[in-house]
Amino acid sequence: MGLSFGNLAGFWALLGIPAIIAIHFLQRRARQQVVSTLFLLEQLHRESEGGHRIERLRSSIPLWLQLLAVLLLTWLMVEPRWLERNSVQQVVVVLDGSASMQVSRERAQRRLAPALEEIAATAARTEFYLLDSRRDAGHLYHGDSVSGLMESVRTAWLPAGGTHDPAPVLRLARSLAGREGTVLYVTDHEAASLTLGARLFAVGEPEANAGISGLTVEDAGGRTVWRAMLRNYGTTPVTREWWVESGGAASARQSVTLAPQAAQAIQGAFPEGQPLVTLRLTPDTFTLDDTAPVHRPMERKAIAVLPSGELSLPPAEQHMATLFGSFPALTLTADRAGADLTIAYYNPLDPVLPTGPACLFVRDPRPTAPALGGTLIIEPHPLTENLNWHSLLVQESLSIPAQPGDSVLIWQGERPLLFLRGPADAQQLCFNFDITQSNARRLPAFVITLHRFLDSLRGRLVREAWVNLECGQRLDTAVDAAPGVTLTTRHADTGREETRTIPSAQVPVLTAPDFPASLELKQGDRTLLRAATHFADVREADFTAAASRTAIDGLQAALVTRHSREDPGWRLWLLLLLATLAAIWWFLSAPQRRARLTVPAA
Repeated sequence: MGLSFGNLAGFWALLGIPAIIAIHFLQRRARQQVVSTLFLLEQLHRESEGGHRIERLRSSIPLWLQLLAVLLLTWLMVEPRWLERNSVQQVVVVLDGSASMQVSRERAQRRLAPALEEIAATAARTEFYLLDSRRDAGHLYHGDSVSGLMESVRTAWLPAGGTHDPAPVLRLARSLAGREGTVLYVTDHEAASLTLGARLFAVGEPEANAGISGLTVEDAGGRTVWRAMLRNYGTTPVTREWWVESGGAASARQSVTLAPQAAQAIQGAFPEGQPLVTLRLTPDTFTLDDTAPVHRPMERKAIAVLPSGELSLPPAEQHMATLFGSFPALTLTADRAGADLTIAYYNPLDPVLPTGPACLFVRDPRPTAPALGGTLIIEPHPLTENLNWHSLLVQESLSIPAQPGDSVLIWQGERPLLFLRGPADAQQLCFNFDITQSNARRLPAFVITLHRFLDSLRGRLVREAWVNLECGQRLDTAVDAAPGVTLTTRHADTGREETRTIPSAQVPVLTAPDFPASLELKQGDRTLLRAATHFADVREADFTAAASRTAIDGLQAALVTRHSREDPGWRLWLLLLLATLAAIWWFLSAPQRRARLTVPAA
């Protein structure tokens, strides 16, 4: 069993040893006394009086007893505890996975190792877990070795995420550690509050940083222009140089000076025939926001809409064609086979409806009808979220027959006014009222709902797209069910390329890398996506609030108390101390006793 101490401050009692030795060195001068006969000399005893003369240290029983008393007192004051042979503890270390920790990574490794060694020494066996604060990062280490854990910190921990809430992972950490285990949250700032008894281990320090905080691309004067915002997050002015690389060539470097907490916009045009440029700044401590690839965007995926024969009607009667023709990236077509979306009307005399993606409406031949009554109820759904439909006024009209599986979005009384029908790849949006006899076309909610439905359809179209994304953003690309999807990632800093094959089912959940890069997603020989990713989380780029503070004071003493037992012989040591003090008193008072008992001869 190992030995530990519950009160390390008790070792200050050892200062009594040099104090006692110093007292015995500083012997007082002998007092001179003139006597007439020599037999009185044997009654005289060496007594000391004030003085500063340092004499030779003489070994004596009181000296050794006094030193023994100091040692016994120190032993009792440090509260020795014996480690239980079968004691086990769980320690879970949660590492902040946000990008700002890249600056504090080495500092975290340097400070974390000795802290874990001290914690591990408080139990016979310590079981370590290492987690990343991002929920999708998984376990980084599980074992009983501090060196093994620190090796995983160096090799498996890649902090590059955005600002996020660590609470879900801290709850997982507490379940792994148990009620009495230790949970350490390693970060670079002072967390406002940590849940479930997690202890803060902050290793950050304020740093000066300036970088690219945002990017946009737009057409101006017939050319495609990129615009970037440079921002200084520090408290002192900085001067940086920026340039653009494209097609293996670099532009001339330009200098820019940014005041404290200030921002400045820069811009440039895409070279002719170059779809990708890379904006670079001279690097500083935090390098993620010093490089930004920018891709020339492609027009939004166009949707071909078949307006169900309306194109053959007079313009005044082309209600749906006029409405849908006002949406961007949408074309009207008479080709039924090439249409992505069909606009159809329900006709009870011809009840056959489209089977693919469609917008269904009701056309009631009656010129007038009474107003539809009942309470308007809006179901929660992404298509109707935060939209106000309560001012909708409709008339009683023909109704589209209900089918099993219809998802109603809006009710009025017992009648579903708006519902979704069909599977996701052939979804139909059904307006179960005659919009020509309502005020729907004057409601913003009606237009926005249609716009959201068209965007959801556009997202399911398997067509090539060129986009600019932020690091970690979902790619949101549709693919066919066929296998053979490959993703090629090219690092913007190193130029290194990585290609991996991905099952088609995993493509909808793919996210952009956590570093600036250019991407190409292909299925067979067909390109589905070309994208450029840049870092744009201004909260992670600001280090002015970084701090170093730990909340593990007293933790080691509490763990020692929990995993050890007190010295069973403390009563014996206390009695021995009392006996030693009594012996010291006996030996120091012996000369006085002999002097009183000895009577000089006449």
